[in-house]
Amino acid sequence: MGSKYGNIIGSIVALYFFISAIMLIKESAGMMTEFLAEKIVLVIRDTTSGVFAGWLGTALLHSSGAFDSIIVAFVSSGAMPIGLAVSTIIGAELGTTVTPFLISVLNQVRKKKHQDAAFNVTLTHVIYNLCTLAIFYPAELFFGTLTWIALQGSNVFVKAPWLNAIPDVLDVATPWVPVLLAYIPPWLGIIVGAVMLILALGGVERYMTEMFNMPRSWNLIRATFQKPYRAFLAGFLFTLLIPSTTVMVSLLVPLASSGVLGAEFYILPYILGANIGTVFDVMIAAMATGDPIALGVWLVHLSVNLIGALIFLPLMKPFSKVIKAAADKIAASPKLTLVIAAVFHLIPAVILLFYVFSA
Repeated sequence: MGSKYGNIIGSIVALYFFISAIMLIKESAGMMTEFLAEKIVLVIRDTTSGVFAGWLGTALLHSSGAFDSIIVAFVSSGAMPIGLAVSTIIGAELGTTVTPFLISVLNQVRKKKHQDAAFNVTLTHVIYNLCTLAIFYPAELFFGTLTWIALQGSNVFVKAPWLNAIPDVLDVATPWVPVLLAYIPPWLGIIVGAVMLILALGGVERYMTEMFNMPRSWNLIRATFQKPYRAFLAGFLFTLLIPSTTVMVSLLVPLASSGVLGAEFYILPYILGANIGTVFDVMIAAMATGDPIALGVWLVHLSVNLIGALIFLPLMKPFSKVIKAAADKIAASPKLTLVIAAVFHLIPAVILLFYVFSA
């Protein structure tokens, strides 16, 4: 019982520091808006560089929630234009695939059994996000569709009088933020805020994982993943409680490599549900800023995941067949796996370096 209450208290404390981190990043960024805007534009100058910055940034942080929360704080402070923020949100979705991919590769190096099932999980996550990137990147690049959604959303949220009250309440709850910034430079405030945000999200994940463990019975897990809509609901609920798609998908890899989840189980619906569940931590971050523009950027995150689910749920069976064939091929060839992993992770880094040196 004590452990249960300890996890509840730990979750509340972690959530407090998550919100505090957003306030610290926002205030720090606001103090150096012009400097940050100049530096951001050196790397993120257009839709393409924004997408790859989101991909790489999320890969480094191992959390789209952490990365997207930093982005909404930057937008709210005026350090990042809304169009560039939207493009990073698109790329961040692909960055969430890095950790599960690496876990699958490590399991293959260790010669774990059932690698076809493990790569089925990983490739479902990777290829789905590549497909959505192929949809949303051109839509934003040529038509500015997602920026339009963000602007329309901000026009709606600007009419919400309660929104302006949220930062005032949070200012009262975090009186130490301006005191801290009186003693440290704002650039250090951004770094401290980013570290605090990552640790806070990690704390939420840890305490919530202990409170809401995956079912202990293998039979219950199998029953969940044998029905597509059960898998979708499980992904949504678990990620709502443990706000990290990376963590929730990574949990499936050892289950698959141990033989609990076979390649025939429904993985795509789980991932679609998890993607929708993870938008709520970014919503909290956007609401904490009290800025309609930040909420408009959050709306892009929600729209990408909702539209992706609507498109790919009906395509679940043919999509799964393609994934299974690819997983079988990759699992049989460690060399092919390493080549794919290297190329997949080098692409965003090389493109961003090109933008930096061509500035």
